[in-house]
Amino acid sequence: MEDGGMDRRILLPAAILSPAALPAADLPPIACNLKALTADERAELSHLARHAAEAITASHELKDGYAFQIDPAKASLVEVARWLDLWRRCCPFYEFRIDFHAADAGIRLWVTGRPGVKEFIPVDSPVLAAKLRK
Repeated sequence: MEDGGMDRRILLPAAILSPAALPAADLPPIACNLKALTADERAELSHLARHAAEAITASHELKDGYAFQIDPAKASLVEVARWLDLWRRCCPFYEFRIDFHAADAGIRLWVTGRPGVKEFIPVDSPVLAAKLRK
């Protein structure tokens, strides 16, 4: 721990995870490493997350995460890919999948992961949480 003993990881509260959902010892923890990005990259991550979330037109709950429909007129495939590239660098436990349909330029995004990741998505990304179907 540098910076005066201050740890820069965000940890998922243990109360959210059931004992059966705890990761195996060889898996990276469900924790974001904020030191993985520079201050400029963190600002870009935040900007791209808000921008992409504003372009979400639909969401669907999955057993291991969420799926989102993104309006390509509001957020391009390149912007979504850059957002995910930055996000995965600080939070490598996520699994991302993007489907891009050439005919209509439709973008579909899946944010998933092992047990415990689904519950962490709203904690880690309030802008995505605001787009989840109620």
